Amino acid sequence: MKHVLTTLTLAVTAAVASAQTAPRITSQSIIVNPVVSPLKVSVWTGKDTTGTKTPAYVAGDRITLNVKTTQDAYVYLFNVNHKGEIDLILPNRFATGANFVKANTTKSFPSAEDKFTFDIAGPAGLNKVLALASTTELDLTDIAQFKADQQTGFATVTVKGGQAGLAQALSIVVQPLKSQEWVTDVAQYEISAKVATPPVPVMTTTSTWKASFTSGMTLARVYDFYANQLRAEGYVLEEKVSSQLQVVGRFTLTDNVKARLTVKQRAAGRNTFDVVLVRQE
Repeated sequence: MKHVLTTLTLAVTAAVASAQTAPRITSQSIIVNPVVSPLKVSVWTGKDTTGTKTPAYVAGDRITLNVKTTQDAYVYLFNVNHKGEIDLILPNRFATGANFVKANTTKSFPSAEDKFTFDIAGPAGLNKVLALASTTELDLTDIAQFKADQQTGFATVTVKGGQAGLAQALSIVVQPLKSQEWVTDVAQYEISAKVATPPVPVMTTTSTWKASFTSGMTLARVYDFYANQLRAEGYVLEEKVSSQLQVVGRFTLTDNVKARLTVKQRAAGRNTFDVVLVRQE
């Protein structure tokens, strides 16, 4: 499943406050605690361990989010793309979707145990991921809800108005807390417009899907684009065979359900690809 991240700029200033202090909202940040707190949270992407740069991703890339806190805390991750579309990444209903993080422990999303991936799919532009940490569990009912019939494992964000709307909603959620009890951090990344997203297969469990297209992506990235989708559905790679102009992967979902992915590059130095995905029982 595909997700686009959010970003929030952390600009905490020193202040003396022992009780509730109103959060600060600016055009550069989403929501900031104006008081220095012993609780710290850091968020970063797999391509930038410092969390201070803006790494570039292209369609088909897989992205990993990492968080770490200085105290035991509940961590909430929001993704906001440049169009203002919001996703709540954490908590979620997958294997490692609980959002309680132990102090000084790095937690990655998705982890090796998860049955989903974060795959870059566009649109192009700057994306932000906001990490909000709190020493007490927060009630986000007015921001995001898990629907009974929802199959993705992620909550539906009900806040409207993009980054500004999210900031206003979160300021209400944290307002009752003491200033030392919550803190935020931000990471950001850029999705390049130079690489076209390959066509996404639409098929049943037993069918063959084919596509030919031109893309600035490498052979390996085109293969990963489709392999990641299979992994997100629960398929496990059994065998991968690579040559200069072709990659073939064999996947298994259950004992009776298998898939074969073949990606061919028509000629060295050319960006035309033929993809065949066969699923069979």
